[in-house]
Amino acid sequence: MDRITIVKSDITKLDTDAVVNAANSRLQSGGGVCGAIFKAAGYHRLQDACDKIGHCDTGSAVITPGFELKAKYIIHAVGPRWLDGKHEEDRQLYKAYTKALELAVENKCSSIAFPLISAGTYGFPMERAWSNAISACSWFLDGHTEAKINIVFAVRDDEIFRAGQKILKRSAPECTSLPAVRDDWTALDMPQEREQFILKRPFTAGQIQFLRRGSIPQEMEDKWFCYMEGDTLFIHRSWTGFCIYIIDFSPDGNNRVTVNRNRQQYMNTDIAYDIKTL
Repeated sequence: MDRITIVKSDITKLDTDAVVNAANSRLQSGGGVCGAIFKAAGYHRLQDACDKIGHCDTGSAVITPGFELKAKYIIHAVGPRWLDGKHEEDRQLYKAYTKALELAVENKCSSIAFPLISAGTYGFPMERAWSNAISACSWFLDGHTEAKINIVFAVRDDEIFRAGQKILKRSAPECTSLPAVRDDWTALDMPQEREQFILKRPFTAGQIQFLRRGSIPQEMEDKWFCYMEGDTLFIHRSWTGFCIYIIDFSPDGNNRVTVNRNRQQYMNTDIAYDIKTL
């Protein structure tokens, strides 16, 4: 976890290859971190570059030059507005981080500075925002071992800093060295009402190694409990124990997915949605 650090600093002052702007989907200057980055980078040049891009979906990111910042690039990541935690806010926030990191690696950045996305005016609960941020960055580093990139979170508030340090420490590899197994949580078998499809996505050895750790929820709520047996990943809803997905990984990237189609256990019947979720 030494490649992820948290500092008390103004993000616009950091000398990293890229800084991340907590952007809005219209890519317009705003308040908070967004406004500070526009001001430090040079409002007119940065706004002109953003206007040429025009839009960025929630859960995604785009890149512009850093202009007057020390950073070579600004990566504009759009996090979700917090509603109630039942509108895919966690997934969208997670994706905003991973997409920003993908852009950084594609542009050969060796360092990147993040704010705590969505935790300001977008209202995302602070500890939940930190959990998503550190989990997404850890997953990316473990799955992209070839990417030599250091990640720093820059915050200004003492309470936010302490909360982040606490979650970072809790997420350290030595705290999760034993992989999750079926008996770690309630895990009900998938019913006979099921469907199969092929998920065409190659997974690196590092990503598979990370998935072998699994995921054990800290408390009873609507999250995922995951564990691997051999080359098969089992994904259960934590609050019910229902098995929703079984993924049989294949070396050629044609991974067979079995999905729960019992309408009392899982309402979705759309494979396209399942692929998006996975």
